[in-house]
Amino acid sequence: MSFGFSGHRELIRSPDLVWRLLEHLMTLRDQKVTVLTHMGGDPDSLASSMVLRSLLAAAVKCAEVHVHVPGEMSDSARRFASALDVELVHELPDSDRYIAIDVGSPSQLGRALAQVSGRLTVIDHHQPQHNFDTSEVFIAPEYRSCSEMVLDLCLLAGYTPEPREATALYFGTYYDTVRLTTCDSLVLKKVGVLGELGAEPGKLAERLEVPPDYSERVARLKGIRRARLYRCENVIVALTRVSAFRPSVARALLTAGAGIAVVGDEVEGVSELTFRVSNEVASTYSFNVVRDLVNPLISKYGGSGGGHAAAARVRVHVGLDEAFRRCVDLIGGMLGANLTPVDE
Repeated sequence: MSFGFSGHRELIRSPDLVWRLLEHLMTLRDQKVTVLTHMGGDPDSLASSMVLRSLLAAAVKCAEVHVHVPGEMSDSARRFASALDVELVHELPDSDRYIAIDVGSPSQLGRALAQVSGRLTVIDHHQPQHNFDTSEVFIAPEYRSCSEMVLDLCLLAGYTPEPREATALYFGTYYDTVRLTTCDSLVLKKVGVLGELGAEPGKLAERLEVPPDYSERVARLKGIRRARLYRCENVIVALTRVSAFRPSVARALLTAGAGIAVVGDEVEGVSELTFRVSNEVASTYSFNVVRDLVNPLISKYGGSGGGHAAAARVRVHVGLDEAFRRCVDLIGGMLGANLTPVDE
């Protein structure tokens, strides 16, 4: 692995935070470290874990570094790990230190949380949710992805990602910015840096961009057919119920014309909701899903959740009808007027 990658430091989004993070990581020299994704994993968590592992091994000189995905891996994470040849350990090792990356709340570590207690460092870019039982928390919601955070860490540490690692960081950024549609000019400049490092996403795109299967297509169509529609001026709010593929259904609702999509399901009195907001609504109304929907729902009903300003999910202890009703009230408050049903 090569070193001396010190160019482009002017692109680091949050120099103070990245410097503090690097100082902390340097204290892990000669220690056994395991990097953890959130339960199930996704391209951003795997990409950032993969490159962080290399940085810790080569630049920090940790004694051992492993990557572990708590719980059963998602389909997208499994495809990503296979295509990028991400080296994973299936059982959680006994390490001196655990680094949870792209993990917004303790519940996202599942059963692993108990084992890592007291030895945990957290790196994340989501809106802060629940407090972790550690003082070593590096959360920066201004970042568009954890892949971007890790690239900044590489820039500061002088570690040069290999072409395969640059490709991984590209895809981590690509998917967490909804295929670059929510990125800013700084992210686009960093995509150029990844190209300089040898990233070649075209070689792997077909293996990662799998068309939706029959079940997912049916879920999208059912979600659209069942949707309850409300409006506030030109903003259409769509709420619908499906048992699976909720993020996919939410994206389909936005594509169909909704400005805000709320997709949920209820099991034994507990509702799980997925939120998506169009870029236009997010920017026009300064709408932040975590601040304006997730946090108030958790505060009122109890539960857990997290995400980004325009995309999030929550699990709350209340029936779905009541959760939907509360969402309508909260959204109306943010838009500045009561939502009115759209006539058939």
